[in-house]
Amino acid sequence: MPRIIKKADIQCQPQIPGFQIKSVTEALNQDSQVMEVKRLILDPNIISPEFTHTDIDQLLYVIKGDGIAKVNSKEFPLDKESILWLESGEKYHFISGSLGLEILQATAPYSIN
Repeated sequence: MPRIIKKADIQCQPQIPGFQIKSVTEALNQDSQVMEVKRLILDPNIISPEFTHTDIDQLLYVIKGDGIAKVNSKEFPLDKESILWLESGEKYHFISGSLGLEILQATAPYSIN
């Protein structure tokens, strides 16, 4: 069933100063085993923690802002409407620029049995 998710319904997970993760999937009270969607929000000039997901691929879409995605020590510039695909097992983190950085992250299982 289609549903509109209101910004106020999206809860913030415990955060690091200047970095927030908001789960869109949890706002739907949906226990999806197929996909999870989150908003990653970095204030200006913030370095996020490093992440590695061993069992999922990811699609990252920059909603607004600018910065860099550092993936396996290689830098990828990001700005509004950039799209980055990450495969399972890649180490990555973000460095926001002067505009901050807001990313929509969609993850899917690496393999479905």
